Amino acid sequence: MKRLTVLLFVLLLLPFAAAGQDYVAPEVKVSSDRVRVDGRSYYAHVVLERQTLYSIARVYEVSIQDIYDANPNLDLPTAGVKKGQVLLIPIRPAQHQDSPQAEQKPAPAAPQAVPAAPTDSSVRKEALFPQLMQMLGLGKEERDSSVFVLDRPEVIRVALLLPFKASGIADGNSLDFYAGALLAARDLGEQGIRLHIDAIDMADQRSQPGQALLQGSDVIIGPVGVNDINRMLGICPRDRFLISPLEPKAAPLAATHNVIQAPTPVQEQNRNAVRWALEEMQPGDSLFLIRQKDAPLSEGAASLVEALNASGRHYGTISYGLLQGRAIQSTFVFKATKSGTNRYLIASEDESFVNDAIRNINLMAYKKHDVALYGPSRLRSFGTVEVENLHNVQTRIAASYHIDYNDPEVQRFVMAYRALCQAEPGSFAFHGYDTFRYFVELCARYGRMWEMKLTEYPASGLQTDFRFSKEVSGGHVNTAVRRVVYTPEFKIEAVRARSQSPEE
Repeated sequence: MKRLTVLLFVLLLLPFAAAGQDYVAPEVKVSSDRVRVDGRSYYAHVVLERQTLYSIARVYEVSIQDIYDANPNLDLPTAGVKKGQVLLIPIRPAQHQDSPQAEQKPAPAAPQAVPAAPTDSSVRKEALFPQLMQMLGLGKEERDSSVFVLDRPEVIRVALLLPFKASGIADGNSLDFYAGALLAARDLGEQGIRLHIDAIDMADQRSQPGQALLQGSDVIIGPVGVNDINRMLGICPRDRFLISPLEPKAAPLAATHNVIQAPTPVQEQNRNAVRWALEEMQPGDSLFLIRQKDAPLSEGAASLVEALNASGRHYGTISYGLLQGRAIQSTFVFKATKSGTNRYLIASEDESFVNDAIRNINLMAYKKHDVALYGPSRLRSFGTVEVENLHNVQTRIAASYHIDYNDPEVQRFVMAYRALCQAEPGSFAFHGYDTFRYFVELCARYGRMWEMKLTEYPASGLQTDFRFSKEVSGGHVNTAVRRVVYTPEFKIEAVRARSQSPEE
């Protein structure tokens, strides 16, 4: 009876034993990559799926506390290890020796021989991930953009390169931008993000930043002007990116250089305006392109025409010279549809011609034609264009920025700015807040290699949206716009685009 009971007990255990055999503990191998940091040697171990601190420490023959101490930035006691992390594993003195005794005891779970660590301050660069070298400041080679390494700094260093005092006169726009950035820094500090800010006056030739400052900065905002950006590119390390904060004309530099264009360039605004017009087309509507006769197209206007032609949609063209403006109204009327909406795009950045084209569209509205005008931010910045006409023609602007003063966050910022500066914030103050906060939060989330995650991090600020596209051989360009409608009731309303994807 006893033997039968034992037999039954064994049979009952068999399914559990079989189930236990399905689990295979993840193998941990000693890394062949070694680095020296502050005079001490470490293995650079990439954490694989299901590996634990215990299994890693056991293979490397160190304690878990040793790993904690070597990686203070990773918060391992609380968060544990995660797949893809790079851990620094201290190399014990015995592991440096090339003695026969050391060779007779291979590292556990590492069938291949591990090369000896360097005994001087040099590093075996060929055995390292290039991006890990950049992370640790051990070399200046271009990093491998195919692998992301999370490296969050304890203190994020931000360089602000702005022309604070040009020709002895304080630059109000730069000071507004700086004040907005300081308010963003205060809010980020309340979130527990530690910051160090280096504010450099680019207008003062005696205080120009050097390569060491740029190399030591995690986020570089500025310079503003194209000439200053080009000058800084001459000394900027290849693993650092200059964020162009205010100059739309700097966008072409992002195509071939490590430049990030924060303001949405007019070309992107024009492309979005074309998409907007096509999205709203209904049966019976007509689409018209207004051009200035015998005048060359600007780069922005050319992008509008290119986007319109690439759409494959049929459209009419109204082309005339500025001196013909008073006589061209009959052409507008002759080509217009009466069964739907007449939608217009103006391929010109000449203020006089744009003003005349809007005047003619306004006359069409006065004659009871249903009209709508589409264009970039520039339409609302021309001083000679009457705001009333923008409302009459139901203007739709693909804007680089727009502020909703009914937003509680905007109201909070206005109150904070008033308290700090004893003045009302302008668009530069809002832009300083949005730009500083966006890029610092990006660095706080993804670490020093934040540029590799830029296209995956869309965000909406107080007045500016951020959605970046990667240039083929250079930096990044912001493609986000805020769509704004001037209604006949003299209201300005923001509307959401149908698509918010990075590819839009």
